[in-house]
Amino acid sequence: MTLLHKRPVFVVMVTVVCFAMVFGIGELGVRLFVENSDVTPAVLRSRSVQFDPAIFARHVFKQEAQTVEHFFGKRKGVVWEINEKGYRGHNFETKKPDGVIRIMVYGGSAAFDTMVSEGKDWPSQVEAKLRESGFPQVEVVNAGIMGHTSLESVARLFTEGFVFQPDYVVIYNGWNDIKYLNSHQTALRTLQPPLQKFDPRIQYRNSLDEWLCETSQLYNVLRRIVYKKKLKLSMEGIQKFEEMQDQVSALNPDGFRQYRLAMEIFVDLAVNIRAKPILVTQARLVHSTNTPVQRERIEYHHVGLTHEALVETFDRLDAIVRNVAAEKGAMLIDASAKLSGKDWVFSDHVHFDLEGRGSEAMAQVIVDHLKEVLPSPTGMPPSF
Repeated sequence: MTLLHKRPVFVVMVTVVCFAMVFGIGELGVRLFVENSDVTPAVLRSRSVQFDPAIFARHVFKQEAQTVEHFFGKRKGVVWEINEKGYRGHNFETKKPDGVIRIMVYGGSAAFDTMVSEGKDWPSQVEAKLRESGFPQVEVVNAGIMGHTSLESVARLFTEGFVFQPDYVVIYNGWNDIKYLNSHQTALRTLQPPLQKFDPRIQYRNSLDEWLCETSQLYNVLRRIVYKKKLKLSMEGIQKFEEMQDQVSALNPDGFRQYRLAMEIFVDLAVNIRAKPILVTQARLVHSTNTPVQRERIEYHHVGLTHEALVETFDRLDAIVRNVAAEKGAMLIDASAKLSGKDWVFSDHVHFDLEGRGSEAMAQVIVDHLKEVLPSPTGMPPSF
C-alpha cells in the first residue's frame, strides 16, 4: 500500500484517537468536578416522590412511607416525608381519635410547600403554632399534591378525605387552575394524567439512551443540559406556552366558571360531611408593583399570560373566592391581601422562599384566623 493510500487511514486513526482523548478528558473532568454527574434518570426516579394514577385526580402519592431528599437544584438539601396513607407529614389514624380537632389542607404545590423540609411546611407549622397557643388537640393533615387544581382538591375530599372525619377543610388553589384557562376545551378534555407523558428527567428515550446514561457521566450531564434547554424544563415540568396572551378576555370564560363551581362544591361537600369549610385566596409574588427583577422569578410560560394579564387573572380568582365565601357563609382567609407581592415571602410566582420565612408568615396568617374559631380547651364557644 502506497503512502498516499495510507494517509486516509492515518487521518481516521488520528481523528479517533483525538476524539477518544477529548472524550476521556471530558469524562474524567465531569467525574471529578461536576456534582451529581452520576445521577441518572433511574437514580433520580428512585429518589423522587412515587405517584399512583387515580380516577378522580390525575395522580396521588403512593400509600407507602417515603423519604425524598433533593440532592441538587434550587431545593438541594430539602427533605420531604410522605406517610403510609399518602399524605405529607407524620402519620395519622384513619379513625379520628376522640377529642382531636382534625384540619385537612387541600391544594397544589403551594399547599404541599415544596421549598422547605419536613416540619417546616406551613400546614405543619399551623399545627405546631396552634398547639403552642393552647390548642393541643389540633391535628393538621397536609393534603397538598404538586400540580393539583381546585377540581382535584374537591375530588380527593369527595373520594377519600371524608373518611378521615375532618372538622375543618381548607382549600388553597389558584396557580394550577390558571394553567388551563388558555384551553377552550372543558376540564374533562384538558386535564391529562402526567404519568403518561415522557419526562426525560426520570425516563430514558430508548435502550441506547439508557446504556449511555449508565456508562458515561459526561453524556448524562450533557443530556440533562440539552433537555432542560430544549423542553424549557423547570421545577414544574415542561413549560407549556411559547406565546403570551395579554388579554384576559381571550381566556376561556368557562374556566373561571369552573373555578367558582369548584369552590362552591367544596363548601357544600364540607357541610355535607359535617366539616367547616375554609377558603383561602392564593398568596403570590405576582403583583401589579413587581419590579423587573421580581418578574424574572415568575414562570409566565407555564400559564401563557403576560404579567398584566396574570395579575388580572389572579385578581379575578381572588374575587371568586371572596364572593363564594360571602354567599355561602364559609370562613375566608385572605392570604393574598396580606402576603401577595412581598419579595421576601416567595422564591417564585407562588412558592414560598427556601429560608422558610414565607412558610412561617403563611402559617401565622392561618393561625391568627383559626384561633378565633377553634373550640377552646376551656369550653368557651368559638366565634365562627
